[in-house]
Amino acid sequence: MGDIEDDLERALDRFDPVPPHLAPAAIAAFDRRVDAELARLVFDSLVATGARAAGGPRLLTFEGGPLTIDIEVAPGRRLVVRVEPAAVVRYEVEAGDARATGTSDALGRFAVPVPAPGPFRLKCRVSDAEVVVTQWISA
Repeated sequence: MGDIEDDLERALDRFDPVPPHLAPAAIAAFDRRVDAELARLVFDSLVATGARAAGGPRLLTFEGGPLTIDIEVAPGRRLVVRVEPAAVVRYEVEAGDARATGTSDALGRFAVPVPAPGPFRLKCRVSDAEVVVTQWISA
């Protein structure tokens, strides 16, 4: 039975390969570690307006645990983020296997480019016990 499965896997890899940019996102979607609270999307300008105005930024608001996270996805996939209540947070932007990390200012603000093409998500760590993560975002 193993030989047939191996043959099928090789055939699929040759004739219908997984696009390289999708594999990391698919693997991350099944990441079952529960080390953070999933933030709930409460506002998305793409949904609210039905379309982005002339290539303008997409605005998203997430709520999770102690935080409200406002994200502006500016042209060029640059994120401008504000966390409330104002606090210094350590952040990580994940996009496939790529990561961008840093620390916000004292008011909970930071700007960072998305580190790779494809879907991304944002983790904000207020303390070792308080981590909030957004869902995967395609922008």
